[in-house]
Amino acid sequence: METGQGQVQARDCAVAAAVRELADAVRATVPVPPADPDALLTAEEVGELLQLSPRTLKDQAAAGVLPHHRFGKHYRFTRGDVAEIVRLSAAPVRPPRRRVPLAELAQDFRVA
Repeated sequence: METGQGQVQARDCAVAAAVRELADAVRATVPVPPADPDALLTAEEVGELLQLSPRTLKDQAAAGVLPHHRFGKHYRFTRGDVAEIVRLSAAPVRPPRRRVPLAELAQDFRVA
């Protein structure tokens, strides 16, 4: 009976070691969370996250298209701002306006 318990303990240790190894592998693939989740991100950091040019982010923020915070000449983005930018980029794009031929437009102004 002693050998049966020894085998069970050895198997349990092997399973625990395998679980620890798997957990370490998963932790290695997950990005490290930021030390301060409320930290403000620079345009360069947001550009790297979203694969956009920092200049484009700054230009769009200056035009009022993107949510941001400005400190002097510096643009900063909260994680909420980044989430809103992602939401805005997923919004459907309006279809282009239909061009009306001049002849069709002129019919509207002809005297009956």
